[in-house]
Amino acid sequence: MDSSIASILLLDGVTNGAIYALLGLATVLVFTVTRVIFIPQGEFVAYGALTLAMLQTGKTPGTVWLLLILAGTA
Repeated sequence: MDSSIASILLLDGVTNGAIYALLGLATVLVFTVTRVIFIPQGEFVAYGALTLAMLQTGKTPGTVWLLLILAGTA
């Protein structure tokens, strides 16, 4: 394995670990404050990841059009 590939894999692992740590901290914080396990939190993370992926590919997410329509009617 080349050292550049190893550094890319290391950076990817650190990034994924940081995301998991933040998700765990958010779960603990919400549970500590409300004493309720907030199940849909993972859906919010998946929604954010998919929205970021669409923005990175240059496509406009469908929710942008929905927000523009709602803002226009308000």
